[in-house]
Amino acid sequence: MTPRAAADTEMELLTDSPTFRRRILLKVGIPVVIAALVGGAFFALSPRPVAVSSAAGDSGGGNIAAAVDSTFSLASFSDARDRLDDTDRAFVVQVIGDSTGNEPGEWVDVAFRALAEELDRPLVQHPWDVLSSSYSAPISVNADAPNAQLEVWNGSASGKTAAYSLANLDTLVPVEPDLVILNHGLNNVLAPAQVGEQFTTLIAAIERSWPSTIGYAALLENPRLDQYSAAHDEVISYVTTWLAEHSEVRSIDVHSAYLASPDITTLLLPDLLHPTPAGSVVTAATVLDALRR
Repeated sequence: MTPRAAADTEMELLTDSPTFRRRILLKVGIPVVIAALVGGAFFALSPRPVAVSSAAGDSGGGNIAAAVDSTFSLASFSDARDRLDDTDRAFVVQVIGDSTGNEPGEWVDVAFRALAEELDRPLVQHPWDVLSSSYSAPISVNADAPNAQLEVWNGSASGKTAAYSLANLDTLVPVEPDLVILNHGLNNVLAPAQVGEQFTTLIAAIERSWPSTIGYAALLENPRLDQYSAAHDEVISYVTTWLAEHSEVRSIDVHSAYLASPDITTLLLPDLLHPTPAGSVVTAATVLDALRR
């Protein structure tokens, strides 16, 4: 537990069993698990960026009230994902999310390092910097791989909802992606009912630039076991309903994967919100399952 615990009480909204280990190793691979555990030691032991309230953290966004045509036609997730198999062309993934995926060793990093190695693609990750509202210097791995590049624009922003992502969309989504993965919800606990409208508005804005070419997926995020647990359950319910109404968006049920663990407390840090290194591996494995279907 870091010194963030006392300060975060006011500032944050939001913010081993053998069977469990075998399941993770089979899904992600032993090297990736080791990388996650070693890399995760940094964010597990040092202060994390604090999550702030939606009012303070989503400046420029706030409540999304603009009328949106929710009947827009989206490309098939499967068709977009199939471009990943064409190793002669680059493949671009856009992640739009929160602090569960913004650090090295968390699910975005773990999942796409594993995928790059699996497909013999060089990986270039662009990490988002909340302080500058821009991307930091890219991180390259697997550079000697023979196939075309896998590029990940990781627009994960600590303490934010999709309203923040929409307010920064032009910078956050700088190039046409093949896939967009939405990873918001944990920070929607003050107004759970807004999450579906935020997702719809965000996708509609992206579609105005690149209509019917992008595949979309949305995570049902990991549980919260803190004082906002019940409110987050409402968020999960709203996201589930939204996904049922937008069947072309692939559902990635991380929430159920955590609940299926023999001991969910091993998957969350002492703040009962952010994943441990083992939790990040569970999230990464669940995302990879969706990408491999």
